[in-house]
Parts: sequence; C-alpha cells; structure tokens
Amino acid sequence: MNIFKKNNILIDGLLGDTFSFLQTTYNQTANVFTVASAWGQILFVLQNLSQLILYFIEDSITELNIQEATRDYSVRSLARIAGYDPGRASAAQGEVSISWNTREGDVSGGAVIIKNNSQIRCLQNGKIYSLRFGSNEVTIPLVRGNSIATKLVQGNFETATVTGTGTALQSYNLPSTSGAFIDQFYIDVYVNEEKWKRYDSLYDIPLNGKGYLVRSGIQEGIDLYFGNSNFGMVPPGGSVIRIEYLQTSGISGNSNSTKETPLTYKFVTTGTDLFGGEVDLNLYIDIKNNIDPTFGTNPESIALIRLVAPKTSRSFVFANPENYEIFLSKFGVFSQIQAFSTFDDDYLDDDNIVYLYLVPDITLNLTTNEDYFSVPDSDFLLTTQQKTKVINLIQDSGSMIATTVVKIVEPIITKYVVNVVVSIFEGNDPETIKQTIRKRFSDYMLGNKRRDKIPKSDLIAIVEGIEGVDSVSLFFIGQKNEANQLLIKDLSNVSDAQYSEVIGMDNFGDILIGRNELVILRGGWSDRNGTFFTDSIVAGKPGPLNITVSSIVPKNFRSGLTTELKSQLAAQNKQ
Repeated sequence: MNIFKKNNILIDGLLGDTFSFLQTTYNQTANVFTVASAWGQILFVLQNLSQLILYFIEDSITELNIQEATRDYSVRSLARIAGYDPGRASAAQGEVSISWNTREGDVSGGAVIIKNNSQIRCLQNGKIYSLRFGSNEVTIPLVRGNSIATKLVQGNFETATVTGTGTALQSYNLPSTSGAFIDQFYIDVYVNEEKWKRYDSLYDIPLNGKGYLVRSGIQEGIDLYFGNSNFGMVPPGGSVIRIEYLQTSGISGNSNSTKETPLTYKFVTTGTDLFGGEVDLNLYIDIKNNIDPTFGTNPESIALIRLVAPKTSRSFVFANPENYEIFLSKFGVFSQIQAFSTFDDDYLDDDNIVYLYLVPDITLNLTTNEDYFSVPDSDFLLTTQQKTKVINLIQDSGSMIATTVVKIVEPIITKYVVNVVVSIFEGNDPETIKQTIRKRFSDYMLGNKRRDKIPKSDLIAIVEGIEGVDSVSLFFIGQKNEANQLLIKDLSNVSDAQYSEVIGMDNFGDILIGRNELVILRGGWSDRNGTFFTDSIVAGKPGPLNITVSSIVPKNFRSGLTTELKSQLAAQNKQ
C-alpha cells in the first residue's frame, strides 16, 4: 500500500499511482506502457469493475432511505417494511339503469339473464365497466316499464387460483397486468368455494376465524396472507383458493356527461335466455346513465408515501382529524382537505363529530380549453353522490372509532377579484403577458393548499417572474367587504374605525380564509361604486382578473443591468 498517496484516494488517482509504480518497477516508458499493453488492459478492466462496484454500493445505500430512494418500488417496499400499506388505485364508480328496449324477438322464456360482473363499454372514453348486482345474476323480463338500477365500477374482474399448503401464515403474490392497477377494495377470496372475510390486521382475526389480509405488493400487485390458527384459520393443504379481484385504469375511468352528450354504453359480454341460450344483450337491453362514474384514483403518489409513511402507526385508526386527512389524501381527488373537531367550544353535544372540509380537484376534469377562471362555481363543490361515497369509504375502511360521527361541511363560497397593474419593457407584447399572467394565476389557484390565507405577495412574485415585466402592483376586492361598505354608507352614527374596517383581508391586503370558507376569484357582483364584475373573464369588461399595462419601459444599458441583478438574486433565493 506504500505505492498509493494518501492524499489522492480517488479512482483516477489510484490508477495513476499504479501506472507510475509499474512503469518505475519494470522500466517501461509511458509510450510503451499504455492501455493497449497487457498490464494496461488488466488495469483498465479493474478500474471499470471497481467503479461499478462502488456505484452499486452507493445505489444500494441510497435506495434504503425512503427520503432519497429514486425508484418507485423502493419507496413502496420501505413503506411496507415500516408498517405502512401504500394505497392502491380505486375504480371509478357510478350507476346505470338497464331495461328492455321494446324490440320484439325470439328470446326463449321472454326474459334475459345477465351475470354479475358483466362488462359494458362507455362509447365516450372507450373504457370497460363491470356491472355489480349484489347477486350472481339478474333476470330481466322483456316487458314494458321493467327497469333495474345497478352499480358499475370501471375495470374488469379477474380470477386467480392457488393451492393451499397447510402451513401457517401462507402468503401469495398476485401481479397486476401491465398498464392496469389492482383495486384497493374489490378483492374477494374463496377457499374451497367458501367466501372468507377480509381483515385489516392479523390480530383482528379470531381464533380459527376464516379470514385473510391484503397488502400492496412489495414488488408489484398485491400480497395475500392467511392466519396461523391462533389468529385466523390455516387453509388446509390441497385446498383450492380462488381470488377474485378488479383490475382498473384508475383516474382515467372518471367520466362526465352533459345534457347535450350523456354517457352511453354498450354490452361487451353476452347474456342468456331462461333455457341457457346465448343472447346478444345489445339487441334487447338499453343502458341509461344515472350517475356518472367518478372517484377513480391512481395509486398513492411517491411524494405522499414519503411524507406519510414515517408518521403513520402500524395499527392505523382514525384517532384524530389528521388521520382523516392522511386517509383522504391517498385518493388524490381533492384539492383541499381539512378535518377538524370542536373540542375548544362550550357546546359538548358535537365533541364526537369530525367535520370534513373537502374541495374536489377540478384539474381532473378540465378540458384543453378550460382553466380556473372558466369552470362553473359548482365544480368546486361535492355532489350529494360524491359525499355519500366519501362517507362510505371512511366507514368501510374499518378504522373509525366506534363513537365517532363524520360530517361533511358545505363550503361557504366567498368571491374576490384581483386587479393587477404592470409596467413592461418595450419589445414585449402586452396581450401575451396578460395571457401568461392568467395561466399562471390559474395554475396557482388550482394547486393552492393553504387554508389560512392567500398572500398577495405570492401572486406578485408570479408576475415578477414573467419575462418582460418590469414592475407590478396588485390588490384584491372582496364581495363581502364591498357589500358591507355600501351598507354602512347609509347608516348614521358609524365610527371611522367601523367604516375603515376591511372584511376578509388583513393589514397587508392578504385574503383571510375562514374555517368553512372557500375563496374563489369570481365576479357576478358589484362593488361599492356600482362597477359590475363579470362572472368569468370577458374581454373589455371588469371581471375576476383585471390586468392593466400602465406603462412601457424603454430598454437601455442600466435597465439591463438591473434585470440581470434581479435574476441573480432570484437564483440565490432558489438555492
């Protein structure tokens, strides 16, 4: 080891020291002792192997840290080892009605039989949906006025069969098909055709109880576990274990209908008549959309797993409002989530109630020509069906404390408009800058998660970051405040302090957000001076976003230096 210099412990340094030692020892010049020589070839190979070994060691260490791991399966595996079960995809769910279309035909018995999990295809998005009847099959007589409402879930049901080994804690892995996800909830297990019950923990299964556990797979798909006789029955050796599960497309299974273009479906699978003969269901059965398929989600994001896994108990229960927020965040369908209780008030009757403030993520259904300022206000609120689905998800999770009641609060919409005054450098198109401001404000409001305030400094920073903008001034106008100022103008004996009080904003001009309040940038109202703001952005009229170019600044040497200084300071702030 004396041939190596201790202050040069690098691959290239060690290689250079080795070359120098061999050249000196065997009296070889640099022209003769090269990579092309025998010794040079050996050293070159050893150098590359050493680098690969060190890279493998570094990569392995990195992938063992849940905060630093770069691979999707590494993060999910580490979360599983830590006792956290990453959320899988959830299928979009809706409702349809099926009935006879009055077409006469030769159907034996005058009725058709449709099997449970029969598949239909949505003609608008091309996705496959499965019908869930709650029984193995339904019979539809071909008579007028006979209609059946049924649930549908996006995806197709698959079946896997394994054989019991008779040993304790049997486990099986079911990989998912490429491009599809295994649903979080629709998994049923049958042992020798007897349906067993699903539990959340091994210690929840009673002595010799017929139960099993399902976890997201460490590598892929799902892992299935059985008991050890003390906690759960052991499937006997040679028993046939049939696993029925739903493969779904996740978030892409969501679909919205309109009055002009309602969702339409066609049967993919066939039915039978009363005597077992095959029947083309599309010839005799109509499918009418009742409730649009919604709440389809993709698997839990890696960013959320990194955030939540270290903070989650192995025995996860909804012990406090934060647990509800973590659970609902898994589904990725809400832009804002806040759970809270009212222990701090003097009213005791609602201390067992957990209130949920939920705002749907409207980006999931935005079309290419829509943004934050063009969608209707109703898109920011949950429908009655969606609220019911949320409550059912929480109750079906099995993690609620027995005496707890969950209520979804209706957000109180408060409207504001924002006025922006900018000066721009010459050579920049004012309309292009206005469109850029609109897009970036739209992205900010769609992604905003804060529940305390909307700082105007955030929006000012956004505008200042747009190329071509020299300076910016910005202020909000609130509907409630303008209505209040208009009211107190007509009242006598109003103090100056009351008149100057601003409702909904602080001394900095930031918008303050109340507990159940949903702040949106929208018009549809007038200010104290009678100026009417249009509901959405209309060219040439005051609206939710008003941009004025006050001046155009000529470009010169000094302004160029100042712009460069601003860029350098902005880069330092990012670092």
